[in-house]
Amino acid sequence: MRRPVVTLALATLVGLVFAAPSAQAHAELEGTSPTGGAVVKTQPAAVVFRFGESVEGNFGAVRVFDAKGRRVDDGKVVHPGGRGSEVAVGLRPHLMDGTYTATYRVISADSHPVSGGVVFSIGTAGAGSSETVAGLLAGSNVGALTETAFGIARGLDYLAIALGVGGLAFLLAAWRPALADAAGAGTGWPEASTVFAARARRLLWLAIGLGVFSGAVGIVLQGATASGTSFWSALDASIVREVLGTRFGTVWGLRVIAWLSLATVLLAGAGTRAVAVLRPAAVGAAGVAPAPAPTRGVLAALALPTAFLLVSPALAGHASTLHPVGVLLALDVLHVTAMSVWVGGLVMLLLVLPAATRRLEGSERSRLLAGVLVRFSPIALTCVAALLATGVTQALIDMGGLAPLVHTAFGRAVLIKFVLLLALIGLGAVNRQRVLPALQGLAAGGEAPGGPGRLLRRTLRAEVVLAVVVLGVTSALVSYAPPKSAASGPFSATKRMGPIELQTTIDPARVGANQLHVYLFDARSGAPYTKTKELTVHASLPSKRIGPVHATMSKAGPGHYAANTVQLVPGGDWRLEVTDRVSDFDEYTTTLKVPVR
Repeated sequence: MRRPVVTLALATLVGLVFAAPSAQAHAELEGTSPTGGAVVKTQPAAVVFRFGESVEGNFGAVRVFDAKGRRVDDGKVVHPGGRGSEVAVGLRPHLMDGTYTATYRVISADSHPVSGGVVFSIGTAGAGSSETVAGLLAGSNVGALTETAFGIARGLDYLAIALGVGGLAFLLAAWRPALADAAGAGTGWPEASTVFAARARRLLWLAIGLGVFSGAVGIVLQGATASGTSFWSALDASIVREVLGTRFGTVWGLRVIAWLSLATVLLAGAGTRAVAVLRPAAVGAAGVAPAPAPTRGVLAALALPTAFLLVSPALAGHASTLHPVGVLLALDVLHVTAMSVWVGGLVMLLLVLPAATRRLEGSERSRLLAGVLVRFSPIALTCVAALLATGVTQALIDMGGLAPLVHTAFGRAVLIKFVLLLALIGLGAVNRQRVLPALQGLAAGGEAPGGPGRLLRRTLRAEVVLAVVVLGVTSALVSYAPPKSAASGPFSATKRMGPIELQTTIDPARVGANQLHVYLFDARSGAPYTKTKELTVHASLPSKRIGPVHATMSKAGPGHYAANTVQLVPGGDWRLEVTDRVSDFDEYTTTLKVPVR
């Protein structure tokens, strides 16, 4: 028993390495008021950001800063007119003329943070902010530790669903009928069923504990991610309340309640009926028979919380935000169900069933193993077919084609998951084509499992390891933006050009029209650099032999130049060349690499 447990623990850690989330945007900014780079004559009442889908503006979502980096908003973030796709924040009265930077950090419909910002001026353009949009947002970004912890929480959540829901399915569909058919008059059968039941119940309670723990921790980590703070700071009651008011918080909170409901049902006696145990019986001759099967009421009580657990990943993830929603929701629920039943059954076979077979004689052991496998094998085969069909369909819809398979993090995760599933299918085929027929033959001949039994143990260990890694990759897919909805901006970089410090921001750094802002500062004093005679910017995409494309720059303030419509098509690593001519004889040039997705 020890080796499989160690193997499973190590596999969990390996699988969760894949779960570190990526800070990519999922909702796209469609417009602002004031517009980026605009010079308005009078102070607006508020700054408004408009997105392509509903966003949640909790956690101080929109902030406005003056040229010295001081906040000038009133801190009251609202959805103007109740429109979920817009967020706004009011401005303090009587602001001075000059240049201001507005930033946003909101939660998209699929629970991921989206951030960016714009620069505008009131009255006359003044000195640009001493910080770029990316610099102002940097203080609200979470660290790698929080991101990794969030990925682990998602992975544990999927593992809990697989162990709980898949374990129950195995007990009802494979274990109970196999035990009823295989059990004989041998003295070891009652003990074998009792030991199996005890271990199975411990596994179910482990699933419930993992589910409650990962759900509660996930809510706090979402608060840390959304508010740009640490896990410990996010334990604040006000932040937790704000998370629970979001789509993510509602679904994850209900998931914790579902796990607690399942625990209540099991404590009320459903666990005893779900896990078959042999009892003495006399039907013509002395023998044993399974305890009574679960009633319809017990099955209904088990079905309600487990059904929500299977649906909840779709409600909190991409499936509920991308089109076609109905198709993607159904595919996601079927995919999670198939994975849970398969993985849960594999874990039962590897970690629970051996406790029963060790109490039996050799021929009885073969009979029980064959009886369980002959029932679980077609279930596993159906799950494999469902996983492949739903996984391939979801991937094609989310990616919009095959090209993102190698060019995006989301696509690479899909590719890794597909390869792992093929390996799992191969191991399952070994069990179905070689192990099962051999065990059936040994059971018919009254022989011990022998070599086929050892081969079954080895393949099950490998299957469980790969399955847990697949769960880790799946948790990563939840955190990555699907290519067709991903927006990567803004991009910001700082470089030195002789006596000049150059700060550049490109928003949103995605295919199509982009806003380009260039800030020039005296490298010694930090003051805006005002000796520029001519600033030229050219963009090129060397990999596609495109460019150079001239960007028309307009002066937006001292040391601040902007271009509102720089077309960057197609995606790739663009090369931005910036030249500042400061006299008839002197100029400074630098280049930057801008990833455009």
